[in-house]
Amino acid sequence: MNNQIKTILFILLGVALFFTLYFVLHLEIEKKLSTASNVPNNEKTSVVTSTLLPDAKIAFVNIDTLNEKYLFIADYVKAMKKRKETIEAQLQAMMNQFQNDYEAFQQSVQAGIAPQAELEKQKRKLEQQQKEIQNKQLQMDNLALELQAKNEQLQRDIKEFMKRFNNGKYDYIISYSDALPNVLYANPKYDITKEVLDALNKEYLEKKSNQKP
Repeated sequence: MNNQIKTILFILLGVALFFTLYFVLHLEIEKKLSTASNVPNNEKTSVVTSTLLPDAKIAFVNIDTLNEKYLFIADYVKAMKKRKETIEAQLQAMMNQFQNDYEAFQQSVQAGIAPQAELEKQKRKLEQQQKEIQNKQLQMDNLALELQAKNEQLQRDIKEFMKRFNNGKYDYIISYSDALPNVLYANPKYDITKEVLDALNKEYLEKKSNQKP
């Protein structure tokens, strides 16, 4: 459960950030090529060579490290795991009780001793138990929907945080993950993962502290 939640949260985040960067760079290159196409042929080579690689400041963040060490993720996964285990235990207990009651009902029917009114009462009880089991299963399904919503919120929060964190220092901050290797090579000196992680955890702990009664 832990790894599944973390993987969903940050692989989707990595995909979003990668394709955002890809399309930004793609549009920039298209713009440069369009400009170069209006230049005489004898000047095109020098223009394209000098303009397709702008002097951009680029850094990267290792998503796997954030996945493992971002305290918000750790707390959220812990809470989700606890809720999942609670619902599973309740669901199992309800199903066991239903099975026992159903077998008792079948025995009463086969014995032919219980009055019809009592059998009808037991039947209505079983039907109610089935509805309660279905509702509990629905609660389990809703956890997946909640996870999806949390992932979308996390993406928005991370993007807003990176704007504040960057504050004009870099032109592009890209994400890297072994699970989603969009970046084939990255020079370690451009790795700002620790800075980002420290800042994220600091901000999260401050918010968490302020939420305490």
